[in-house]
Formats: sequence, structure tokens, C-alpha cells
Amino acid sequence: MNSFRGKTFRLLFIALPVLAATVLLWSCKQEEEASQSEDKVWKLNMIKYEELRQTKDAEEGFREGLKESGLIEGEDYVLVSRNGEGDNKTVLSHIDISKTDGTDILISLQTSTLHSVVKRGEGIPVVFMVVANPFVISSVGNDDESHLPYITGVYTNTTFDDMMEYIKACLPNASSIGTLYSFPELDGRYYRGQLKDAAARVNLELKELGVTYKSSVPGSTQDLIDMGVDAICQIEDNLTTSAFPSLMKVARDNKIPVFSFVNEQAEIGSVIVYAPDYRLSAKKAARMTARIIRGDIPGDIPFDRVEKFDRIVNLKAAADLGITIPQYIIDQADIVIGKDD
Repeated sequence: MNSFRGKTFRLLFIALPVLAATVLLWSCKQEEEASQSEDKVWKLNMIKYEELRQTKDAEEGFREGLKESGLIEGEDYVLVSRNGEGDNKTVLSHIDISKTDGTDILISLQTSTLHSVVKRGEGIPVVFMVVANPFVISSVGNDDESHLPYITGVYTNTTFDDMMEYIKACLPNASSIGTLYSFPELDGRYYRGQLKDAAARVNLELKELGVTYKSSVPGSTQDLIDMGVDAICQIEDNLTTSAFPSLMKVARDNKIPVFSFVNEQAEIGSVIVYAPDYRLSAKKAARMTARIIRGDIPGDIPFDRVEKFDRIVNLKAAADLGITIPQYIIDQADIVIGKDD
């Protein structure tokens, strides 16, 4: 019995130091891994389908949001911004580069980019913004909380009901409105359907024409006007947004009022603009990115929506067309152009 106890004590005498050393080594390893995680500089790759006012505002808001989240550029992250120049092949090339250059998170701007990322990104964490409705890409998910595990983001889902009210108030005798939409773009086709439904709710007929190239926008705008529309209510997609000045010129030459959804278009000549605040919504996307950097999984972060829309009234454009904008619309406006003219 004494011999057994003696062997046991000798084994414990040997084992306890070994166990203590093992625990110490494990603890040191955990501290080292935690330190490496804290010291890591995350590489963020921002890919835009095409540079527009919306994407410029979004990038600025995103950078501001990262700073407000307590992240320091150069210490906590680096951000590379790439422009697809409106070309799907270029966008795919940027995505392929991100798979080999150590990108930690893809920041996807515009639905066309997100569509390509889902097909080609192969599970790299993704945060999206400047997207009308991510669910037009069927594989993204079912709802804001049930979606692909490596994707989260902020989407727009513009409502057209307020704009229909404004058009009816400014043009009480109008019976039809027109819009161009980019036929190849998911956003263009989605917003066309949404606008058609909203117009029907206020007894306005929507006349629409699909366009494929920027060069076809002026001619298609004239075709739309020749169809007898009382106004153009131009939805937001990449192609028509980039070609908007040419649309506006044809409308102005024909004295047809334009209502639209991108803030800078009020300065170009739209009577009323109802524009998503992409700078503010990009700050939401930045906070999502900060959560991923700090350890959250994208799939556990619900999608969010743009909450703030800016109402911009151009009194000069209205006056040039002989339109009187009701005072309540002016009072609701965030920006009024030509107020002091």
C-alpha cells in the first residue's frame, strides 16, 4: 500500500509541473492569437459598378462611419476603392483580384456588383449598399434576418407613393407619366414595376421604355414624350442616372416636367427630387463592417434599410414650366432651389 502511494506521489510530482507548463503554453498561445487579431490591419476592398453621385456619397459616408465606429485607417484597416466603369467583366476582374490579394471584406456598391459578388465572391465576407432590393437576387436570402451567411448590408427600397402625391398636387390634370428603365439591370426592372404599381394607386398610367445604351437615352426620351406623357418620373438605375443630363435636355426642349430620385438631378432641372440619403445609410454599412472586424459573423447581422430620404424642390424649374408647387410641399422640403430668385 505504501509502495502504491509512493508511486502515486512520484507521478503527481512529475505530472503537475507538466500540466502547469501545458496550461501556461496554451495561455500564452491564446494571448498571442488575440494579440495578432487585435494587431491585424483589415483589408477592405470597395467595388463599384459605376461611379455616380450615389456611390461618391456612399463612399464618403462609409469612411466617416468607420471613423465614428472607432476604427483608424492605416492602423485598423486599409480601404481600396475600385470602379467597374459600368462593365461587368471589369467588376468580375476586381472580384477575382480580391480573392488573391488578401482582401478580408468586400464592400459592394450597386446591385450589379452584388449580383457578381454572389456568383464569384466564394464566401468572402460582404457588406453591400446602394442596392434597391437585394432579394431580386434569389440566392441572397428570404428576408432581412434569413440570408447568406457571409453577406449583410443596407438597401434602399425606394417608395414611390410620396412622389405620386407630389405629381398629382403639382399637375392635377395629369393622366399619364413616363419613365425609362435600364433593361439589363435588375434595379431598373424592379423599380419600373414598383413605380407602375404606385402610379396605378393614384389613377396615373405609366408609359415606359427600356433602354440598353446611354446613347439611346435622348431618342428614347423623345419617343416617351411623343407617347403623350404629362411628365417624366425617372426611376433610379445606373444607366439612366449616368445619362440623365441628356434626358433632361430633351424634356426641357419639349417643356415636359421631370421628377426624379437622385439629389443632384434637382440641380440639373428636375422639379422635385425624392432622394435616398446614401451618405447616412453608408454609415450603417460602416457600423456593420466594424462589427465584422470585431468578430461578428455577417450572417448574424440583419439587413437594414435606408431610413432618410431628402425632398428637394426646384422652384425655378417649376416656374419655367408654369407649375405652381403647393406650399405644403415647399414646407416639407429639405432643400429648396430658387427660393430667393
